Amino acid sequence: MMKRIVALVLSLVCVLLCFAGCSHGENDKGAYIRMYLSEPVYDFDPLNAFDNQATLQIVSLIYEGLFAADDDGDVDGALVDEYEYVADEDKNVYKLILTLKETHWSDGVQLTASDAQYAFLRLFSSSVSHPATAMLFDIKNAKSIAAGDDSVDHLGVSVADPLTLEIEFEGDIDIDTFLPVLTSPALYPLRADKIDTNKNWSKFGNDLVCSGPFIVNAMDYTAKDGFMLERNGYYYRDRAKDDVDEYVTPFRIVVDYKTPGAEQLAKFNSKEAGALYYLNYIPLSARTDENAEILKKLDVTASNSTHVYYMNQAVAPFDNASVRNALSLALDREAIANAIVYAEAAGSLVPQSILYRADRSTTFRDKAVEHLVTSPKLEEAKQLLADAKIKASDYSFTLTVNAQSEEHVKMGELAVAAWKQLGFKVTLNKLDVYEILEKDDKGRDVHTGAYSSAYREALQSGSFDVIALDLVSTSPTAFSYLAPFAKAYSGNGYSTTVDAEGKTVYTLNPHVTGYDSEEFNAKIDAAAAEKKEKKRAALLEEAEEILLKDMPVIPVVYNKNTTLKSSKLSGVKAGFYTPSIFTKAKLSGYWKIALRDGFVSTEEEE
Repeated sequence: MMKRIVALVLSLVCVLLCFAGCSHGENDKGAYIRMYLSEPVYDFDPLNAFDNQATLQIVSLIYEGLFAADDDGDVDGALVDEYEYVADEDKNVYKLILTLKETHWSDGVQLTASDAQYAFLRLFSSSVSHPATAMLFDIKNAKSIAAGDDSVDHLGVSVADPLTLEIEFEGDIDIDTFLPVLTSPALYPLRADKIDTNKNWSKFGNDLVCSGPFIVNAMDYTAKDGFMLERNGYYYRDRAKDDVDEYVTPFRIVVDYKTPGAEQLAKFNSKEAGALYYLNYIPLSARTDENAEILKKLDVTASNSTHVYYMNQAVAPFDNASVRNALSLALDREAIANAIVYAEAAGSLVPQSILYRADRSTTFRDKAVEHLVTSPKLEEAKQLLADAKIKASDYSFTLTVNAQSEEHVKMGELAVAAWKQLGFKVTLNKLDVYEILEKDDKGRDVHTGAYSSAYREALQSGSFDVIALDLVSTSPTAFSYLAPFAKAYSGNGYSTTVDAEGKTVYTLNPHVTGYDSEEFNAKIDAAAAEKKEKKRAALLEEAEEILLKDMPVIPVVYNKNTTLKSSKLSGVKAGFYTPSIFTKAKLSGYWKIALRDGFVSTEEEE
């Protein structure tokens, strides 16, 4: 009897192993997962991912950083395999040695330390203006290069061998304070041979080489299922030995921008063709009582960005702090947050997800004071204008918003209405993307299929009166968020003039708003020099208070991440920069779904 039982058990094990090992043949490359990821993204340059949370979501899926940041902002492993901090006080040498893992770009070229170095050098080149430079001034010569006093060739970032990057510092540093900086998307390794020879390198999916778990397979936003990410077959993988899904489980992420988001939400997790299984962006039109039941299942978390308005101090009346404060007081932040649904009225600037690094069990917002009212104070605002002898009706200005973002447009409409109540003549300036055209040999326009953002061009050039943006953190630290408002840390480059003796004089440009406060500058300098986290945090709290007294930037709402996950989907992780990491995502019953949706055919099944 016992022998029969053993035989039956062995037979059952064999059958189960057969089922476990069976596949759908060569055509089974993994799951196709329908999602609604974000608003459409037309530019995949990591440096252009800090004014809109949607861009950062996609960029974080197609590039790999030196380190990663988990959802609390703590450092996780990524490209770096090992690191060592060397401090030689006698020789005054302080450096961080990073040993990289072996991996390849999506075109099969090995990713090297030179690619990592290039990201640093590009950030400090004279052709790039970016606030992320503020977080790197501990690096040798970084501050003097940003001021125009030294060449980018002297930046303390060097290549020791193809897989070893060395970062040298001005002095001894707290390595645990610096490592979170290296999680920044601004430092994702990039390929010089692709970027330096193609000014539109980041705008064509087919031209992109990717180091992350996914590549851009298609980017037609007018076609059903027109935007598609596909597994990067070179991501850490030994192609001679490893299975195709060794490091990245799903084959494709499929996004439909043609079908209205509310219509797609109605089919979420259903058995209908075209059903979605994950959303980390709920279209504004779908945030309604009609969808209340399904939206109860949303996971809502704090974002690493605050929605803000920059005011151009080179333009009257924004050169007057009383006007700037009056515009802030007039906003009904509670009403704006309620209109967006997944947002919270901002009582200050630094977003809610930034850790208080002196006590990592809490956040900066939990410790720091909230400085702003969240309900409107119209009479107080009018009195500020009267005291400053400002007649609001004498001034006309525009609030520029990104037309691609329905939330930014909605919030802009509410802000314009509030400012009109003060007497200002305000219009909403919705700037969209436009197709880049080239000329043929006969001077005729040729469509390129690449798009540029008129909104982003206005923001980067300072060509605005007031402009809206998601101010996204460049690293998981309050310092990196606040420091760019200080002149020396603005990342806004420098101007050159020639003095009476014919010498070139370099003058730092202030923040893009034109803000330049000696008090604030001194506070940020003190925070940068402070080695003790508790004292640095206190200095940053004081800096935030100064900034919001001067009000060059109006915080509007703290942004929220929203994710809706099907019960069929597992393995999705959250990170600091993105609520959705799909590297190990698994979709139950994916083959049947692929057959139903036409991603594979019954002939392929056979």
